Amino acid sequence: MTVRPIEMRFPSDTDVLEPLQLIVEAIGRSAEVAENDLSSLSISVVELAKNAMEHGNKNDPEKTVTVSFNIFPNRIRFMIDDEGEWEPEKALGFNPGEGEDLLSTRGRGILIARNLAKWVEFGLTPEGKTRVTLIWPLT
Repeated sequence: MTVRPIEMRFPSDTDVLEPLQLIVEAIGRSAEVAENDLSSLSISVVELAKNAMEHGNKNDPEKTVTVSFNIFPNRIRFMIDDEGEWEPEKALGFNPGEGEDLLSTRGRGILIARNLAKWVEFGLTPEGKTRVTLIWPLT
């Protein structure tokens, strides 16, 4: 049996990022994420949502960002979808914040999320829109 994720939709408006942070922290608490890890979890998800608003949806408040999650026995899975068009074959090997791009502001949110969450993957929704999947292990 497949469990459908719980889904939240937000406009591409940075005013929703603070409430999203509180929601993610509440999700983390319900999944028994360690109290000292809640900030890292919420920062990771918020950075990816902010990235979806800015890069995927071009800050268009008419376009939505969808944050969905599942809580499993040993992990939480968050999926952050935007309405942007992305061609992963053109982005293969892109590692933001590394090498010559270390001081670049481009990709900083991705770098933050990857360092805090440990597991972040980029892909596409069934409709071909951008999806970022973040897995947070539970101990």
